[in-house]
Formats: sequence, C-alpha cells, structure tokens
Amino acid sequence: MHSSLENLTAVSLQELSACEGVDFATAVLFDRFCKSARHGGFIRQIDGLRKAPPPQKLPDTRVVIVPGALYIERPELGGDGRLVRGVAERFGYETDLIPLASFGAVTTNARLICDWLHKYRRQRMILVSLSKGSADLKLALESPEAGTLFRNAVAWVNVCGPLNGTRMANWIFDSRLRSWCFRAKCFLQRRDFGLITDLRCASDAPLAKAVQLPPAMQMLSLVGFPLRQDMTTQHSRFCHRTLAAWGPNDGTTSLADLVTWPGNIYPVWGADHYFKPETLASELIAALLHYIAETPQAI
Repeated sequence: MHSSLENLTAVSLQELSACEGVDFATAVLFDRFCKSARHGGFIRQIDGLRKAPPPQKLPDTRVVIVPGALYIERPELGGDGRLVRGVAERFGYETDLIPLASFGAVTTNARLICDWLHKYRRQRMILVSLSKGSADLKLALESPEAGTLFRNAVAWVNVCGPLNGTRMANWIFDSRLRSWCFRAKCFLQRRDFGLITDLRCASDAPLAKAVQLPPAMQMLSLVGFPLRQDMTTQHSRFCHRTLAAWGPNDGTTSLADLVTWPGNIYPVWGADHYFKPETLASELIAALLHYIAETPQAI
C-alpha cells in the first residue's frame, strides 16, 4: 500500500500517522521521496554537490529574494534572506530583495511581486522564496501577465513554502474565540488579518489552484522532514503537534502536499520549518545554486 511515493496520498498518510505515529509516517514519506524515480536522481545530485567547490555563476543573473512573513520585525527567523544572499554573493552573484509587506496578505504581496517584476523584467534572475513568500510568489504566477513578468526567471528555489496554504490557518477559524482573538491581535498590532485568511486550505482560498510554472522556469524545493524531537521552538512544537492530526508536517506545511508539486524536491531529514542550523541551510542553498548553474535545462 505504501510501497512507492505514488501510492502515498493525504488520506493514507493521515491513516498511517494515526496508526503508527507521525514520526513513522514522516520516515516512510522521506524514504519514498528518496527512492522515487522522479526525485531520487535529483536528491543524489544535490548530495554530491553539497561539498563541491563553487562553479562559475550564471552570467548576467541576479539572485532575488522573495521574503517570508515578519522578515522586517523578526529577521532572526531567516525570512529576510540574509543567509541566502550571503551564499549567493560568495558565488559572485549580485542579489536583491522584493520589498513585500512584512505581514501582508498573499493577495497583496502577489500584486507587489508583479509590480516589482514589471519594473525589473529585463533582468535575468533566480528567484529564492522563503516560507510564506513562496505562497505570495505562487499567486503572482497566476497573474495574466505572468508569461511576460517571469520570462527572465531561469529558476525558482522554494524554501519551506506552504504552497497549498497551512491548516494552522484553518485551526484558527475552527474556533470563533480563536478567530476573534487573532483578529483583535492583528488590529492592535496594525497587521493584516488577511494573511491568515489567505493561507487557509480550502477550495475557495487563493492558494487552492495548482502551481502554474512558465515553461522556461525550473522549480526546486527544499522542505524539512522533522520528527517531533527536531522542532526548534515552542511555537513550532505546538504547530507540529496540531498538524499531526493530518499527518507528516514541518510545523507549517503538510508534507502530503509535496506529492502534487511540480519540479524537483529535496527533502531535508531532521529540519523543521525554520531550517536550523544555519550551516545546513547554507550548504543546501549553495548546492542548489551549483545545480542551477550546471544543469543545461535550468539555464
């Protein structure tokens, strides 16, 4: 029943978690990703590049960060892309950051991404989106102008993005009291409650559609596959425990969602949504930039 990645569904992983525990289900899913015909070769390539010397960078190409939520208020969470920019600059790339609303709704930030890309659409770029920034970018790709705006984006590196939304948003709406408390908190902090509304997992939510990739843009995803003991903060432990009712997760993203994503996926054993320690994240970002520079179909 669970012999291959193709046989694993959201329902079967939820049932496996209920019977054997979420850690066991996470291990099974990780194993099937590593052995899959679709992702196995890519995973082995990245493993081989993790200690390799840096290659020549892509010419006339800039690495552009699509930041995560709270990247201004909480830069220590890594959503500002400081680590990624440091790695890219060591490779010789110039870097930039799309100035999104730090606690903006997905719909709001998708428009900001489109506006920024319109201004810099002639620049060849590698887009690196972090956490919720990946959801913002996914929605931007649904723009009617996406073919023009993303024409010079040679690759999209998605780091821990909740591309299908997060059931933690649903958890807030499942209780009228919780919903009211979060609305009040956002009001007092002058933050946009639309961020939570947009991240719901629902057929009528902004993130309900499949990822729409332009033909020339390659998509590479880094996603943590943590066990309960690997969660690095009290908040992430709570979220992982809450989401375990739906199966394996990284504290934000349900890992069953990955089976439906396009592109290549590198599962990171033992890493949660915040991707600690930084040395691990640096090594993997370097390997992905190396891969993009050396893979003909990515150029």
